[in-house]
Amino acid sequence: MSALASGKFGSRAISAVRNTVDVAVILLYSYMVIAVVVQVAGRYVLNFHIGNAVETATYAQIWLTAVGASVALRHGAIFAVDTLTRHLSLTPARFFSILIAAINMIFVGVMIYGGILLTEQGIRQTSPVLMIPMWTIFISIPIGMTLLGIEIVMHVIENWHAPFAGIQEDLL
Repeated sequence: MSALASGKFGSRAISAVRNTVDVAVILLYSYMVIAVVVQVAGRYVLNFHIGNAVETATYAQIWLTAVGASVALRHGAIFAVDTLTRHLSLTPARFFSILIAAINMIFVGVMIYGGILLTEQGIRQTSPVLMIPMWTIFISIPIGMTLLGIEIVMHVIENWHAPFAGIQEDLL
């Protein structure tokens, strides 16, 4: 397979993953909002408590946070201090971009490892109300961190010619 063909396949695969994550985030957020509205309406309007709605909304929020971090990174919505780096010339900017990504990947690796340990513990636990296995919730951490790791790598690749916003066009 040529490098060009594998690049197109890789690009399509990343695009498919990103689209799937976007849909999942929209569905999780929508469900969470609906579940909370149903729970509040049930409690204050209809005068009965819907415990399932609270628990499922909480689990949707956990999944939303875990997988939503990759979407936030992709759209530049994650906090970054770039006062120094945006004034760098291209070569040092690339170096710092790779260094920052490497440090982030160490964090992601630790989170994936911890998430796997937590997921293993969740095999023996069930949720208090729905009695579903907790591993189905805890696995969101390694999945979400894997998606975040992919976005970190993609951020470096996609911004290779201008790693930080302050690089002037004449430096390229």
